[in-house]
Amino acid sequence: MEGSMSSSSVTYNYKDPLNLLASIIMIVNGIFGSVCNLSIVYIFMYVPKEKTSFNLICVFRSLGNTIILLWGFIATFVPITLTGQSQFWKPYETVVIISCNNIYMVIQYSGVFIAVNRFCALFLPIVYKKLFHIKTTFILTMIIIALKLIDNLNYLITFLPIECFTFYSSNNLAWVPNIQSHCHIDDNVPNPFNSTAFVLIVIIFINVANFIRIRMFYKSTETEVAEKKRKMKKNTVLFGQTLFQDCIMLFDMLFTFKLAGISKERYWTFFSGTLVWELVHSLDGFVMVMFNERLSFLKNKMFHPSNDVSHTQVIKVVSARY
Repeated sequence: MEGSMSSSSVTYNYKDPLNLLASIIMIVNGIFGSVCNLSIVYIFMYVPKEKTSFNLICVFRSLGNTIILLWGFIATFVPITLTGQSQFWKPYETVVIISCNNIYMVIQYSGVFIAVNRFCALFLPIVYKKLFHIKTTFILTMIIIALKLIDNLNYLITFLPIECFTFYSSNNLAWVPNIQSHCHIDDNVPNPFNSTAFVLIVIIFINVANFIRIRMFYKSTETEVAEKKRKMKKNTVLFGQTLFQDCIMLFDMLFTFKLAGISKERYWTFFSGTLVWELVHSLDGFVMVMFNERLSFLKNKMFHPSNDVSHTQVIKVVSARY
């Protein structure tokens, strides 16, 4: 008990090796992820052929990732980690953390949107362009963002006046919700693990249907024209990519809801509570770059030669964060 009390009185800042290392990791990872994500935005803005509904969803996701990496991690968590105390107004720090989590949820929902988009492209090709016109995609995405923004504002308006703050701890190297009794007005709040698992199941189901459609195509078109083969090869590459992204989501769910509590050691709370979260957003951008024909150095291995028409591959990010 005495050891626990003495350790809690220690101020952890840049003089502590773990805090210093954690800050460096967050900065490097944040910059790397931001560069990857902003590269996707740049390509979409300046290459006319890249302006598709798939790529528009990628742009929204890239912007969300960048906001979380720069605003949440580099501009908020890193200064607190280095100084050992928060320099921010408590309501502001709460706004940052809650907003970043809600942006993460929007990114997750966009993964379902992309899976449905791909499903319609494979099973409803005749009406696909009407269903997923780039303007329609923009409107639907903005509706999702608006609904989540309303939810975010409602939470802040409800809890900030009663001083239910969420903060980042330089001791635990992770963000911590307020656990006071008056901050929990509903005892029947649904388990976030259940809702996240449901979203993952929906995405996996849709992607399995997509995979079956791809395999059926290959078996029935052994001698079809090269153009159809080329398009279906891109769908196959995309399916492999979505499997990788599903694994990222499972990894995030595993640590967020199951493994985070197995140890109270500072290195573990940093890894499971902060680094895994940041890695999801930086890896999201990295995967988008790797599967983008104009950016990936694996282009010749994954896609056809450069004389083919270039299309940016769509990525599907599935991470769950609450």
